[in-house]
Amino acid sequence: MKTVPYELIPADDLIRLGMIVLQSDVTIEDEFRLYFADAKVSLLVNRIPFANEVTAETLGDMAQYLKQAAALFPLTHSFDAIGYACTSGAMQIGAARVSELIKSERPCAYVSNPMQAALLAFEQLGASNIGYIGPYSKPVCQTMINHIEASGFTVSHALSFDEEHDQSVGRISPESIYQAAMALAAEAEAGQSVDAIFIACTNMKCARVLDKITAETGITALSSNKALAWDLARSSGIPFSL
Repeated sequence: MKTVPYELIPADDLIRLGMIVLQSDVTIEDEFRLYFADAKVSLLVNRIPFANEVTAETLGDMAQYLKQAAALFPLTHSFDAIGYACTSGAMQIGAARVSELIKSERPCAYVSNPMQAALLAFEQLGASNIGYIGPYSKPVCQTMINHIEASGFTVSHALSFDEEHDQSVGRISPESIYQAAMALAAEAEAGQSVDAIFIACTNMKCARVLDKITAETGITALSSNKALAWDLARSSGIPFSL
């Protein structure tokens, strides 16, 4: 057998992004393919164990698996940025702890999560009063609202689908999310106006209705997935518009 020569692709040929995704999430990978369709990006994804029922306890429990999930990325791989793709989980664990656990296993210039990214996006948009739409039980949603308000923003209007199981959240139709956003916008128009509508949870399928919501309400619609994609892109020098 004859040996033939070969060339190696440069290590920096593409911007290298990583993502740690919940075991139950059936949405974010498809939406990231849409968001980064035209970008020169390598996106690697690992899963993290997660119980189907969404509570403060199950969300916080993911901290024990973050190091393992990060360690399962290719051994010699370094990243421009990694996202931990759970809005409420990152809030329960804490952004600093999430970053510490991931960076302990893989070289990474920047670590983000959807809650951290959303707060940065609100600042970028100049949005101070937020309309919130969440899929989960009211206690879980209220904890997220409290976190947003503790970060210096107001949440004057909020809606929830009150769904406790993440597998069902991933099956909520984009049309249902659109209708919820329109209802929230109508409520805001009749009372205190909002600067942005935040659709929280990476498992909510709304990438294809965000622009429609924005166009029809005049209020910027933002999701966990779009905020996270924007923050990873921003930190890596990839053009990306909110």
